[in-house]
Amino acid sequence: LSFMKSFLPTFLLSLLAVGFSGCETVTSTERRIAAEPAMFDELSSKHRDLVQQGRVTEGMSKDAVYLAWGRPQETKESSRDGKSRETWVYYGAESIPVRTVGVGGGYGYGDPCYRYGGWGGPFYDVGYHYRHRDYVAAKVEFEKGRVVFWERNERR
Repeated sequence: LSFMKSFLPTFLLSLLAVGFSGCETVTSTERRIAAEPAMFDELSSKHRDLVQQGRVTEGMSKDAVYLAWGRPQETKESSRDGKSRETWVYYGAESIPVRTVGVGGGYGYGDPCYRYGGWGGPFYDVGYHYRHRDYVAAKVEFEKGRVVFWERNERR
């Protein structure tokens, strides 16, 4: 009983600490803003509001897009109508179910007089497994360091 009296306060404090720490959720956007406060402060108030919401719009700088969406997984240089463009590509991953069918045959077991015992015939099995694949989650095109086009592909 004395063990329980000394253990109980420590247990309750630990439980409270875990409970309160679970209430704090810090997004990646918030982490980038905290890591780059000067970059964030240089944005217009409209762009600061959008960045905090994790949104991108035309006219934003590369810094604003970085703060809102992070570093792209791929960058591309291109030209359209004689104007140089830089494209940032962001990838997402998804799991897709793939139907599988197995067919086989072989030796059975037990007494050959029973229907499923003894010498079994052909059999099949139908099931699913999941395959992971990448998809383009978002693209942003820049001209002269400003967003001229963006798209986001949200999978549900």
